Amino acid sequence: MPTASQEQELKAHPLRVLVVEDDAVSRRRLAESLREEQCVVFEAADGVSGLEIAAREQLDLILLDLVLPRLGGEQMLARLRGGNEVPVIVVSGKRSEDDRVAALDLGADDYLVKPFAVRELLARMRAVIRRSDVPQSILTLGDVTIDFGSRTARRGEEKITLTAKEFELLVHLARSRGRLVSREELDRVIHPDASEPREDVSNVVDVLVLRLRKKLGRDLITTRRGQGFIIDG
Repeated sequence: MPTASQEQELKAHPLRVLVVEDDAVSRRRLAESLREEQCVVFEAADGVSGLEIAAREQLDLILLDLVLPRLGGEQMLARLRGGNEVPVIVVSGKRSEDDRVAALDLGADDYLVKPFAVRELLARMRAVIRRSDVPQSILTLGDVTIDFGSRTARRGEEKITLTAKEFELLVHLARSRGRLVSREELDRVIHPDASEPREDVSNVVDVLVLRLRKKLGRDLITTRRGQGFIIDG
């Protein structure tokens, strides 16, 4: 349950959430649950409509099913990441590790398998939204500049688009620079509400680190085989 301060914040600044789900009953139940939590909810039954709403509305979060008519969830996510940085939580009946890793690789910020409890979904949503509370400061690492306040990164003069999970991982490594950080520690950073160790820790963390290296340069993050990752101080 949200704390009293969280409830006050939601009333003052309600989250604007888009639910993209083709099953009408599931979509309406989820939308109603979110409205009970003071969210402003938009609904879409297919990927094309979802993209149209995402382009038109200022959203705080998208809940995205993968199996959709007209335009699948994976295709919608790929097009969305072409220029929109809104956090996306995939909610899908696809359970395999490959599906989860593929969604993260396309730019999803989290992945929740159906069926799920609304309480767990709300916890995941709060974890994503909490990342906007990063303190205002700027850190320069070589040719990479990280602006914690605006949640942006630059390589030289080029602005680099990062997903919420990529940015959270980068922030933790940057603030821990000079210290070796294990995969398990990084997994707890990107899944702070997990109640028990997860089976796919290595793959998910490795995917995010690989994406950061592609965007920010291979020399920024060093891998120590069997130990973890480090940004040298």
